[in-house]
Amino acid sequence: MSSDNTTIRRTTSYFSTLRTIYAKELRGYLCVPFGWVVLGCTMALQGFILQAVLQIMSHATGNGVLYHMLDNLNFWFYFIFIFPLITMRCLAEEERQGTLEGLLTAPVTTTQIVLGKYFAAYTFYLILWLPMLLYPSVSRLGNLYTELRYGIQPEGTITYMIADWVGPFTILALTGAFFVALGILCSAMSRSQIISAILSTCLMIMYYFMGRVTELWGEFPAAPIFHYLSCTEQVKSFASGVIDTRPFVLYISLTIFTLALTKRVVDYRRWTR
Repeated sequence: MSSDNTTIRRTTSYFSTLRTIYAKELRGYLCVPFGWVVLGCTMALQGFILQAVLQIMSHATGNGVLYHMLDNLNFWFYFIFIFPLITMRCLAEEERQGTLEGLLTAPVTTTQIVLGKYFAAYTFYLILWLPMLLYPSVSRLGNLYTELRYGIQPEGTITYMIADWVGPFTILALTGAFFVALGILCSAMSRSQIISAILSTCLMIMYYFMGRVTELWGEFPAAPIFHYLSCTEQVKSFASGVIDTRPFVLYISLTIFTLALTKRVVDYRRWTR
């Protein structure tokens, strides 16, 4: 019984420390102008792409709006650059301010440091996509107002279906889990935020173009591997309503591996001080 109580106390203390680091890092995103600037820019770009898509679909069936948004090249342009912005400061900023040494010598484990920073960055990443959930409600309210005010159905009405949004948000969450972990790894490997951002951007662009290899070189014996790794194909599949378990395995495995590698990097920096 005594050993069970000790285990419970240790577990409670472990998660309490992890929660403290997580809350501190999340406040660093939400309580400073930088986080709101990133959120505002992301919302503006989302609105720009949505407007372009709605113009294209104004005379279509209206289904799959988010599919066309994610299939837009402009989406990938700003999507990749989101992650360096929200992760470059995670450990590189601690190094610049001189607080990393105190954090590494504090009575916390490396796993708690890495997971606390990761979950805070990942939570902020998910917050960036919450405004998109308002699009169907705003559209329906606008259509309802037009019907009640003028007694007519708006021309070119876009119908939003919940099923059209479940798949896209699922793949955005999966892809983001890996990319956030990759960004934190780059931040742990560098003492400069700029270098961290450049490194993570290059790695994410390389991963993105791995899925485009078959478009450039055609089908070859190793092509199935590149199809499996293609984030663009996965996004199109999920956005069209096809939920596949393979991306779950892929991105969860890549995320765990990347976080484990980040822990090794931080451990090296801890013991070489």
